[in-house]
Amino acid sequence: MERFGKVALSIRNLSPKVIMHHMITTLRTEPFVDIFCKKPTTNLDELRQRASKFMQMEELREFRNQARMDV
Repeated sequence: MERFGKVALSIRNLSPKVIMHHMITTLRTEPFVDIFCKKPTTNLDELRQRASKFMQMEELREFRNQARMDV
């Protein structure tokens, strides 16, 4: 997300709609992509917020799985 944001900011006059389209089409995590297909974002701030929440969920899931394996 951070790298994509930096590249997008470096392109002059880049439309937010183009940024959102390419961000969503280049995502690898399918559940994350599914979320955007079911309920599209309306702006870049919303896209970033939803991406951040999804990353937090993934990190929590990974932490819980690791904790279960350690027990």
